[in-house]
Amino acid sequence: MDRRNTATTMLSCLVTLLLVLQMNEPSMGQLCGGTLTGSGGEVTSHGYPNYYLNNQDCTWVIEARGGLASVTFNDFELEQPAGGAFGTCRYDYVEILSSGESLGIYCGNMNPGSVNSDDMLEVRFVSDATFNAKGFRFSYKVQGAVEEPPCGGVLNDTSGIVTSPGYPEEYDNSLDCTWTLPATGVPVTVTFTEFQTETSFTGLTTCRYDWVDIYEDGEQLGRWCGTEKPDDVTSTKALRIRFRSDGSVGDRGFRFVYEYRQPVEDTTVPPSKLPETEIPTELPPTEETTIW
Repeated sequence: MDRRNTATTMLSCLVTLLLVLQMNEPSMGQLCGGTLTGSGGEVTSHGYPNYYLNNQDCTWVIEARGGLASVTFNDFELEQPAGGAFGTCRYDYVEILSSGESLGIYCGNMNPGSVNSDDMLEVRFVSDATFNAKGFRFSYKVQGAVEEPPCGGVLNDTSGIVTSPGYPEEYDNSLDCTWTLPATGVPVTVTFTEFQTETSFTGLTTCRYDWVDIYEDGEQLGRWCGTEKPDDVTSTKALRIRFRSDGSVGDRGFRFVYEYRQPVEDTTVPPSKLPETEIPTELPPTEETTIW
């Protein structure tokens, strides 16, 4: 084989390998798992309800803290198991553990359902390098904990759902919670899907009792209360969402969704410009035809 052909083939293979590695390498901000310190909430796989990422190994931990921890899967769809519907979960799977002991491994459409523990629950998600599916969504609760957990925290995943403490039940009094979405270089969008806090009946434009503030890189974007839902926010800067409740009267609370996503480039090709044609300013004289 000609040396030049050999070098060209090797270079082509190297470029292909680099492209594959780049496609499967998580980008900045694509973290998953962690300890869920709230009294309840929802968790989704990255990209849900669209395809999740390859090469994931995420573990979410829910500690009972002297009470009862529970997890309920509301939606579940992973890569099908090896060998068909009754095969083994060798590719993508979710494993549920209680106090370190495995309670089961699930893949395909094997919804894990509901699991309880009076110690600690772990939800581990693993995906391989090929094929993926819709993903999953689960809710968790911690009831009867000896110490109520703090609310708020840093949201390090690329997407997720956050609710006020106790949602959709009434939130507690005297809360001061701040959720931070760090700047990663990728735009993040926050969308409030539900919002209902104590309403100010004083006739003032400012919220006096319970409210939500949103900050972009330290600058306040606004304050919301009652049923006035915040507008969607998209930013490449750090965002902070602060929730305050006073010493009396609670309400249903709120639910917001966040997602880090690169903007989609417009690949539409504009139509070619047609060549300009000259339009005559005067029509040529017509010849008269005489009929004999």
